[in-house]
Amino acid sequence: MRNGLLLYAPEDIRRNTWFIRELCQNAELEGVSLRLCAVQADQSPEEFFADAKPDLVLNRSRYKKFSEYCEEILRIPVYNSARVTAVTGSKFRTYQILGLQHGIPMAETWQIGTDDPLPDLPLPLVAKPDDGHGGEGVTWLADSAALEAYVQQTPRPFLLQKPVRTGWDMRIYVLGSEIYSAILRTSDTDFRSNFSLGGRVQAVQPDACAAALVRQITEILPLDFAGVDLLRAPDGCYVLGEIEDAVGCRMLYQETALNPARDLIRYVCRKKGY
Repeated sequence: MRNGLLLYAPEDIRRNTWFIRELCQNAELEGVSLRLCAVQADQSPEEFFADAKPDLVLNRSRYKKFSEYCEEILRIPVYNSARVTAVTGSKFRTYQILGLQHGIPMAETWQIGTDDPLPDLPLPLVAKPDDGHGGEGVTWLADSAALEAYVQQTPRPFLLQKPVRTGWDMRIYVLGSEIYSAILRTSDTDFRSNFSLGGRVQAVQPDACAAALVRQITEILPLDFAGVDLLRAPDGCYVLGEIEDAVGCRMLYQETALNPARDLIRYVCRKKGY
């Protein structure tokens, strides 16, 4: 029996209990004993791995330092890779690398650091934390009063973004850098379309333009299992919103007959040659 570790932040374990159990049970069927481990942002990877010598690691904690230590020091494969977690863990880094460096279409984004003056930007704007997920902390700033209030109340750094079509996005699930499934998320009551915030969801088939954009992204940043969120620009084209590293799978279980826990484990084991 081979040994694997499944890393989660403590606050994410309770709401992912069922999916964690599915991952562990499917790993067992593939000859891998997958052990759940809670890891903290301030925890030392050296201390954590002092007595742990796994054959593989699934890192769903979003903490890149554990992945980096596994790959660079222990020479253990991590899914997703340390590079994926490092890029996607920061929305601004995603914008810099995929948008500015590689030309992937994205909404124009500004990072407002501790000592940065607030630039003169056209309103409305969308404000969000650099490391947020699930729509948490994303705020619509309709006018200068809302912008001023947000700036006064929000710790820096934060991001300001030029809005695109609101209440609509397509989450494309990627497994092994190939499109696995896609879910259209819409909302009539919130500019955010997140399922966790009450958005409607529907399984869809990505069109050729969406598939081509995902292919461009995965050629730059190979993804073992992640969610690529595409938005609609005013001209009808797609732009990349963000990439979810530790992507949730509730929508897939609700809207499709797929089994992402089983398929992720099988993919990892085949990639390892098990």
